[in-house]
Amino acid sequence: MDKIENKMSYILRDGVLNDDTLHITNAGYSFKGGYVACIEYYTFLNEWANKKHLKYFRNLITLEKYIAKRYPDADIEIYQYNENL
Repeated sequence: MDKIENKMSYILRDGVLNDDTLHITNAGYSFKGGYVACIEYYTFLNEWANKKHLKYFRNLITLEKYIAKRYPDADIEIYQYNENL
């Protein structure tokens, strides 16, 4: 994932080893490839480690649908912060 300062991060699910994290760029910015959001999640690899996965989104509508399906307990209001307002 790109190192970008203009982003917000939220924890979607707490894990024993790692947390599933949502990263959303501020309005007017994007990750490499034109993505506005990214979910960093982990799956079980072995007793000591998990495997890291990245899921990118080009718009917030598909992001909201994905979160509603995969993380029903997450209580996050999804928006892009506009620092010019």
